[in-house]
Amino acid sequence: MVSFLACKELYEMIQQKSQEAKEVLWVCSANLGLDAHKVFSQNLLKNPPADMRFVFKVTDFATKRGEVNPYEIQYLMEHFNNNVKSHDNFQSSIYIFDNSAVITSANLTKPAFENSVETGVLLDGPQFEEVKNFFSQSLWESSKTIKDLQKLKKMWNMAEKSRKTENLIKTKPHTQIKDWTDDYVNRWYFTIPDPLSKKIEHKIRKEKIWPINFSVIADVGPSCFKNVKLGDLAYLVNLKKQRGKIEVELARILDKGIVETDEGDSHFAYRTEKTYLMERNQFYEMLKNATIAPKTWGTQLNESQLKLLTETLSLPKTRKKRKSKNKSKTKK
Repeated sequence: MVSFLACKELYEMIQQKSQEAKEVLWVCSANLGLDAHKVFSQNLLKNPPADMRFVFKVTDFATKRGEVNPYEIQYLMEHFNNNVKSHDNFQSSIYIFDNSAVITSANLTKPAFENSVETGVLLDGPQFEEVKNFFSQSLWESSKTIKDLQKLKKMWNMAEKSRKTENLIKTKPHTQIKDWTDDYVNRWYFTIPDPLSKKIEHKIRKEKIWPINFSVIADVGPSCFKNVKLGDLAYLVNLKKQRGKIEVELARILDKGIVETDEGDSHFAYRTEKTYLMERNQFYEMLKNATIAPKTWGTQLNESQLKLLTETLSLPKTRKKRKSKNKSKTKK
């Protein structure tokens, strides 16, 4: 059977099929945008299909032009078993789910599904097998492993400023892409006993080409560095002051990188989403109840620990209005 899809229908079909997929989710797209994973159902994080494959046109030129976002590649790699490859010579956009396929003009970007007038067809039955064989034999087998993601991220960051100055045509959205919640996002706890020196901060930023609006946490240790994923949330606890209230930041991990410094080699870039101020006795009582040692460098929170910290920090007396201020911190 063949069904014609356009605009909102196209997005809703991708949502439905990715929600239902249990065995197969294969995607090829020449372009890949930031947060493009949100085009799919968030059920992928909780119940990912057994066989997930992504193919994009990953080239230096495409990265500099802003056509393929390396941070989105990293997100897909970290969350979906590293099954992401590059093919330099295709323009197709194909989305395959279990026993059906969508062939469409829509690249895997949020603007394509929100703003552009995109069309496609849904195929199942005998036609589906032809599409699946094409993907497997003509695309996947001839695709290459993406080896130097760090180089691509540097290219992206260097070109980002000039891309923002381009005059982009804005159109009224015809579809609202559902934002993903943090229900299935890992949460972490880090203590920050010492400030990051300006010299070390400058070295990290220069090496990773991190923009000024990315805050830095350094020396997180190899274990946490390996297991933290882009998009994870972390409670960063500032213990620099020996007196007064304690500051707790809820931070979103935006990037991570290795840079050799005198203050550690494993570093994160993050954005603060909320800031809390707590009385010292209240803070240490919270840690005690959550069985977290006061000087814990970094640990992933389990369900009960997360519930306790969330409930305690949400109390009206601990909430603080965030000021627009860039902060850089480290742990030793």
